Amino acid sequence: MEIKHTETKQLDVHHMYKVKPDEVAIECISKYQGHKELFWSKGVLFTFEQVAPILGDEIIKDFINGSEHWYEVYYAEMPEYREYMELEEGEFKGARVRVVNAEGFSPHREFSVWITSGK
Repeated sequence: MEIKHTETKQLDVHHMYKVKPDEVAIECISKYQGHKELFWSKGVLFTFEQVAPILGDEIIKDFINGSEHWYEVYYAEMPEYREYMELEEGEFKGARVRVVNAEGFSPHREFSVWITSGK
């Protein structure tokens, strides 16, 4: 059996929302009922919704050719990595959301570098 890993060559971000760190966590909990992960890289906390390749021929072609589409990204500045975000107020007070250190994931790391460099 052959296993092949294909690096993402291009990342297309369709909608971005800069919010407070707690709001990024709330977006995960409220929209995805805790099933969506939070990522952190290079001082940026974020979550995203990826466009599924099944949504059309162009998306499938892009995906095969190394292009990834993120439909919505919620992000915030968070200088230091924390393993969990714990919400301190509001509807989800006390909720803990795991934060994945994505320094080793190239699309995530490159997105963080891009966003902090002023796009």
